[in-house]
Amino acid sequence: MWGRQTTRCTYLSPLTYSGPGYGLAYEWRHEAWREKTVGMQAHADFDYGYLLSPAKNSRMYDLLFDLEWGVERIWKTSAGLNFSAGGAAGVDGGVIYLPRNGNNPAQGLMWAGISLTARAEYTKLKLCGKQLCISESVEIPTLGCFFCPAYGETYYEIYVGNHSGLAHFGWWGNRPQVKSRLRIDWQLGKRALTLGVDYRFKGLECNDITTRVAQVSGVVGVRF
Repeated sequence: MWGRQTTRCTYLSPLTYSGPGYGLAYEWRHEAWREKTVGMQAHADFDYGYLLSPAKNSRMYDLLFDLEWGVERIWKTSAGLNFSAGGAAGVDGGVIYLPRNGNNPAQGLMWAGISLTARAEYTKLKLCGKQLCISESVEIPTLGCFFCPAYGETYYEIYVGNHSGLAHFGWWGNRPQVKSRLRIDWQLGKRALTLGVDYRFKGLECNDITTRVAQVSGVVGVRF
């Protein structure tokens, strides 16, 4: 994956940094039961951002990950238009690093919780005699818990024993997040060429700290 990313983390800086982002992703889907009305899915994403300040005189880096597993109910139609909806459990997190902050240059991110998922796909298209599948999936993390220090609290203070108030209950109000995946799979024998676009947004509002990470990425892959 490759694309564009913007990051704002007021724990480190009031500025919004932007620049290229790169990543690797793994997706797995399996239809269970004989009637194929229930499916399982898993995703793993690893992303790296290489970002600049608005004045282009300061650089920020981030390394993020996202792991999840879910179950969905599938509804299929004879017209080739299929739908599914369900839930998933997962974790995501990483670190945002600003080298110019000498005393406290990093902000750690960690979330664990459950998400609502939905997916639609259309399978009755062909290109050069080979089947095309167009799909759109959306995931909205809903309830969980996340890590956040107090405003101005250093990680050294946490290291020496100040562990109170680090875990917080998360929901849409203080931890807004959405993930959207558009995919085109072109079946070529036993494998398929995958092209797509990912949009991911994660936010945090806690202890007077605001964090926003938005990513738009193009995707090229192979589906087995």
